[in-house]
Amino acid sequence: MGKARIGLLTVVALAALSACTAPQTASPSTSQPAPQVLPPAAPKDRLITAIEAQNCVLTAQNVESILLQARLTQAELVALTPELAAEGRAEVAAEGTIRVLTDNCI
Repeated sequence: MGKARIGLLTVVALAALSACTAPQTASPSTSQPAPQVLPPAAPKDRLITAIEAQNCVLTAQNVESILLQARLTQAELVALTPELAAEGRAEVAAEGTIRVLTDNCI
């Protein structure tokens, strides 16, 4: 075996062994503060983010995955779309596509 392969096997073996060891608990005096939990994003923001992840356009082909990612229902989408359009954050095309207008999607 080559040196590179042996080195890789050693790294993998060490990683596997470290996963098997008992976790170390920090003493109360040295523990880190708990991370701050952010409030959940608003439905409009979740929808915008999900559409941005799909090349900035919601279509009949990707609507299900966008709704799933945004954790929204079809009824919520219908209610939010005119609001986003009125705010200038989205435009609705005649064929039913929705394009978001954000810094990420110009």
